[in-house]
Amino acid sequence: MRMKERYRVEIAAGVCFLLAGIALTFLEVWPEEPMTPFCYLAPVGLALIMIPLVRSWRYGDEPHKDERTDGISTRGFVYSWHLTVGVMVALFVMDDAGVMTMTVQNTLALTILVATFSALIFQWHISRTEENL
Repeated sequence: MRMKERYRVEIAAGVCFLLAGIALTFLEVWPEEPMTPFCYLAPVGLALIMIPLVRSWRYGDEPHKDERTDGISTRGFVYSWHLTVGVMVALFVMDDAGVMTMTVQNTLALTILVATFSALIFQWHISRTEENL
């Protein structure tokens, strides 16, 4: 079975990111921290390689989304958005009340984690509950 053109392009982009990270590390673009380019570009490259490989293995030539999965994704993102806004409001209230103080970096990291993982969990839950109907 031949891989879709889209997947091959994504894998090629991932290899380019990975090689750029390695090359910039050896060129010592940042002499004080020589591993910085690799640390930023390698995860992107690996993700761009792994995601199309998994999609190609999992779906083959079949479409990997339809109206049902689009609806599940949309509902999961909407619920995630509401939860994330609620967490941000709670963080604001706790900081304003003096209960907890966080740095901006910690607050942004927590917000990103809540948004990402709650979207995945909501989508998984909605998908599981619709399968049982």
